Amino acid sequence: MSTQDIQAIEQADARRCAATIAKDAATLRELFGDDLLYVHSSATAEDKALYIERACTGFYDYREITQIRREFRMFGDMALVDGDARIQVVVKSGAKDFVTRYLQVWARRNGGWQMVSWQSTPIPAA
Repeated sequence: MSTQDIQAIEQADARRCAATIAKDAATLRELFGDDLLYVHSSATAEDKALYIERACTGFYDYREITQIRREFRMFGDMALVDGDARIQVVVKSGAKDFVTRYLQVWARRNGGWQMVSWQSTPIPAA
């Protein structure tokens, strides 16, 4: 995997996090593949349309997403990113502040990168 690929994915992911917090549906539509599968740490699975609707209408009110660590593996035009992130979000049941371990899949499409999958598991507090 080239340094350029890693930097491009990191930039795309920073845009994704900022757009999620800002409730910027247009940017999320650009960054997500139409085939997105987003699986939350609660095991709730959503497609692109449902995730964007919920993230941008207040169903999920993301306050902060902080990357802690991440590793990259490249397979042709697909990149797997495994990492840890701290997520602060308000949902119907209240405020949540947790660290999650995730696997994220990015696909190189039309000269750019789109996120096509997210799966996360909460890391228990020590």
